[in-house]
Amino acid sequence: MTTREEQKQATRAHILNSATTLLVERGYRALNTLAVQRAAGLSRGTLLHHFPTIQALTGALVGHLVELNEAVTQRAAEQLGPDIDPVDRALRALHLAMTSPSAQAEQELWMAARSDTELVGVLREAEREAGRDLQRVVDDLFGAEIVAHPRYPMICDLTITVLRGIAAAQPLRTSSRAAEQTLATWAVTIRTLLAAADY
Repeated sequence: MTTREEQKQATRAHILNSATTLLVERGYRALNTLAVQRAAGLSRGTLLHHFPTIQALTGALVGHLVELNEAVTQRAAEQLGPDIDPVDRALRALHLAMTSPSAQAEQELWMAARSDTELVGVLREAEREAGRDLQRVVDDLFGAEIVAHPRYPMICDLTITVLRGIAAAQPLRTSSRAAEQTLATWAVTIRTLLAAADY
């Protein structure tokens, strides 16, 4: 990669980091090209060169948030270590990732899409790739033995749904007790599904 290409990539990353910080700290309603330009400390021309529309910026922002969320998941899994039960490891790491500021910001984009048809189109496209990345991360966390189980596709889909629900409720919670109870119940359910013989 040439110095010019490296500089271009660095500027793009700086814009996405600035947009992420803006989204995390001030929410979706504050996300616009002028606010991102100011947060990044760049000229209008520089911002528009990389992202000519807010839709282009938002699409790239989803990919950036997914990368941040994956990094949180990997760190959590490493901290838990390889000796922990794979179901507990997967659920704990995913819970930490899905309740992180970057994941909360990504969920906020989803919620905003409810009443923003342009955002719906941007997110549908960006989330196709994000969904594949999430599937890979979840598979890695559960491990090959569980992934090979005939009930794993159902377990995987429901795990993501349960954890997204927990994450969506997080801003309204005053303690983590309800989330911990839900995770414990879901872990028991997963083990029951994996152990049942009638598949």
